[in-house]
Amino acid sequence: MPTVRRVPASAVRPLRTAVLRPGWTTPATYPEDESVAVHVAAFLDGQSEPDGVATVYPEAPPAALADEIAPAAYAPDAGWRLRGMATSEAARGTGLGRLVLEACFDTVRQRGGAVLWCNARRVAVPFYAHLGMATAGPEFDIAGIGPHVVMWRGV
Repeated sequence: MPTVRRVPASAVRPLRTAVLRPGWTTPATYPEDESVAVHVAAFLDGQSEPDGVATVYPEAPPAALADEIAPAAYAPDAGWRLRGMATSEAARGTGLGRLVLEACFDTVRQRGGAVLWCNARRVAVPFYAHLGMATAGPEFDIAGIGPHVVMWRGV
C-alpha cells in the first residue's frame, strides 16, 4: 500500500526536476520552497525515494481570471497554488498521482484555504479534470516548457 506524507523541499526536488525539467543540471526550486510551501510525497511499497510529489502554498489565482474562478479564492490566504506535481514513470497509472493530489486538497483545507489552482500542462489536463478541477482562461505558453491552462477546484 502506498504511503503519502509531508516532506521537506529537498525530498521533492529530485523527482520534480527529473520529470518536469529533464536535462536541467540544477534542481527545480521555487522561492516558496523553504518558507510557506508544504511538500507532499507518495512512496510505493518499501521505497525510500518518492514516486509522486507536489508542492502547495498560499497564492491567489491570476486576477485576470477572477470572473471564472470562485470568489473565495481571492480572500487572504484562501487561494493556494499547486506546483511541481510529478509522478515517476514506474508509478504512472497506479493511482499514486490521485493520492498526492488528494493530500494536497486536504492540506489546503487543513490550512484554511478554499481553492487550489495550478498552471496545468496540456497533457495533464485530463488527469486534473478527472479529479474535479476546472479550466479557466485561455491556453498559454510557458517558454521552454510548453502549453498550459489554469485549472482550479474548491477544496
